[in-house]
Amino acid sequence: MKLYLSIVFIAIIQFHMNAQNWKTPTIEGYGRIVDYENVAIQPNPTTTYKMFFHITTSKEREGVNISLWKMARTVNLLENSGVPKKNIQLAAVTSGPATPIVLSADAYLERMEKPNPNIDLIDKLVDYGVTIHLCGQAAAKKKINPKTDLNPQVKLTLSALIDIPTYQIQGYTIIR
Repeated sequence: MKLYLSIVFIAIIQFHMNAQNWKTPTIEGYGRIVDYENVAIQPNPTTTYKMFFHITTSKEREGVNISLWKMARTVNLLENSGVPKKNIQLAAVTSGPATPIVLSADAYLERMEKPNPNIDLIDKLVDYGVTIHLCGQAAAKKKINPKTDLNPQVKLTLSALIDIPTYQIQGYTIIR
């Protein structure tokens, strides 16, 4: 019995020690990270990181869209590793099942019958300098009026099919 209690006690202590290592240094509250000193690859502060996210899933992580969450984690990882903001260039286009995440608070509430959990994260990402687009073709398919239904932080674009190669030609790595 003492051995069992000792193992449980050690596990609880270890859990709390690990939980204390999580942080969100740049995009506060989203995309939590843990520091490691000796890893095989560290970001290079002199490299410009150009990443383009094609957001197509409605899957969530910690209450927000998983792709937006990954964008926050990317910023947190890079900044925490010493990459300056000027060397972090992220952009995204939303289409498919993810389309509703870029609705305004009112439009989302009306359509989904609950508050949009992504508003705060989108605001923080855009304030940081991330560009977020909505595929115009997805907007048409989902009957989204860009003038009245779209989050003002998000810009309408012709199509994800055009955004993806356009950003790729500009040297962005495509992340799905």
